[in-house]
Amino acid sequence: MQSVSVYNLVGLFDMQEDVIQNYSSNKEVVVNDVTETLGFELFVNETINDYKRCRVRMDEVVSLRARVLNTDITEVIINNAYELFFNINNWTLIVLANKKSADVIQEFISNAFNVTYERKIFDLMEIIDDSSNVKRAQFRNLLIETINGSSLSGNRVTDTDMYELMLNAGELSTIAVVYPFNATEIKFSISDSGSIVLFSTISVEEILDWINILLE
Repeated sequence: MQSVSVYNLVGLFDMQEDVIQNYSSNKEVVVNDVTETLGFELFVNETINDYKRCRVRMDEVVSLRARVLNTDITEVIINNAYELFFNINNWTLIVLANKKSADVIQEFISNAFNVTYERKIFDLMEIIDDSSNVKRAQFRNLLIETINGSSLSGNRVTDTDMYELMLNAGELSTIAVVYPFNATEIKFSISDSGSIVLFSTISVEEILDWINILLE
């Protein structure tokens, strides 16, 4: 399972490939009533087709109730590594990380290279139309008696009367689909906030190809 976030470059910027360079930064935060320094490092690697591949190592604060050296704590700092990719033609940014971490990475990247990125929001109905099967559909703000949110699971849930009822009475928020890709099929979920989770195991090169298809 792989979380994926996609960001579009906002505005017109004369960015060149050599702008993307190794970068490091620090920021101070308060953790367990103590001022700590969180590190962020970007390492530029090889180019894969139209993408510049980079690796990020960064400190993250995680909630955890524990006791260390006779002291109760509620947070710890861990160092994680992630991969990200810049499209060197349009500077779309793809981050292979959970949504929270990806947003932090995007903020560091925007500050490092003095640009502005915003999360790409995909049209769920277009993805449904291009899918071979919709396995789950989740709704919010439903106006069905006392039901405010609900989901449908199974095969081809979009072919059911209940799906039509919920679609007309609320907001479609997340779908899980089977999607044709490279003469086979892959499975992923995607939300109306831009969160993507890939359930199928495919290579990094294939992930980039798949995202390119979604962006078309």
